[in-house]
Amino acid sequence: MIPKKPFDTYKWRWLSVMPTESLLEPPIFLGVLRALKACEGSSPSDQDVYNALSLVEKETKSRVKLARERDRNLLRNSGQYWKGTGLLLPSSGTIELTLLGHKVAEGGVTQGEFAAIMVQQTTLPNLSTYKDTELKKWRNAGLEIKPLALILQVLETLGEISNPTDVFLTPDELIKVVIPLAGTKMEGAAIAKMLLKIRSGKVSVEGWPDCAPADNDKRLAREFLLFLSNYGICRYIAGKTNAEGRFYLDELFDVDAVSSLTQASIFDGNKEAEDVIEAVRSSPLPSIIERQRTKTTVLSRPGQPKFRKQVLEASEGCCLITGERITEVLEAAHIIPVSSGGTDERDNGICLRIDIHRLFDSGNIRIRPTGELQFSDVVEVSGNYKLLPPEIMLPSFVKTANLEWRVKYW
Repeated sequence: MIPKKPFDTYKWRWLSVMPTESLLEPPIFLGVLRALKACEGSSPSDQDVYNALSLVEKETKSRVKLARERDRNLLRNSGQYWKGTGLLLPSSGTIELTLLGHKVAEGGVTQGEFAAIMVQQTTLPNLSTYKDTELKKWRNAGLEIKPLALILQVLETLGEISNPTDVFLTPDELIKVVIPLAGTKMEGAAIAKMLLKIRSGKVSVEGWPDCAPADNDKRLAREFLLFLSNYGICRYIAGKTNAEGRFYLDELFDVDAVSSLTQASIFDGNKEAEDVIEAVRSSPLPSIIERQRTKTTVLSRPGQPKFRKQVLEASEGCCLITGERITEVLEAAHIIPVSSGGTDERDNGICLRIDIHRLFDSGNIRIRPTGELQFSDVVEVSGNYKLLPPEIMLPSFVKTANLEWRVKYW
């Protein structure tokens, strides 16, 4: 059967109507958030905000202009990226972060935890970014979709019923198959089975509705996949075109358990946001994200052995934070990630015990250029790590500017 649109303008849109994909890249997204926190209480058009965003633009090498003129500042044109993710209050008069915004900006909520919160909380229609006319159409159709969770349900089912090489989704498949079927309220498992039939030629999508008719609609839909890739849930392999790029799920997990953890909403006040944070922390997704990121960005890199040797030699085989000297449990950690332009030079590395390295990479442990250590909420209450020092002496070979970059943008 050919699926039908639930209403004439049905499509998937999460945040801005004018997508700027690179704003969802963690260094830029988090850098802007921390700049806004430093300017909280100011008008978005104030000079201090312009100066702060200029610095983020420069230090992250942003391809997008973040510091804009007073009458078309970043929040006026793209503020939905932070408002629609529950980090910034919708008020247009002054800058004000939510409780979740503060926790993410300060490192109390890690990147992995934030990504898990988005999987659990992102719902279409987005009440923070949709107009009343759009909201009415969704409500009249009795339609509500958790797009990130649905995508992962599709991928998880593919992993259960097909070969590992088939556990991917392309933007073209999202637009032509997943979104039309989601509009009929079809579950993720059934969509995955239909997708396999379409890939094998048993079913044709000819005559199916076009759910991305406007110029930007394909980019709007692709943002969901880019988010999953940017935050380490999916692994991206480029295709000949953006539409053909493949987003792989390398580790399966119970998506339903993540997407239905709590009925609380990050958009309904501080108490509700706290409930969401705690519920997500009890789920497997944050740790899965960190394991996936480790597999795809650190362990598989060809330059890693040489980098490790140089850093461990310069560190005299000693973990910077714990003092551990057993070689088998020591690793070289990049300060600025290679994916964000960091080098394999020893001044961009520190020697850490394996578990401390994982906590450093995930943002649970942060090292300031002064040597002061900052811990996430999870580490703060952990009995295993309560004896970690509040401050350390930085080795002379470490470039403190790299640590400063990491505190701001990672």
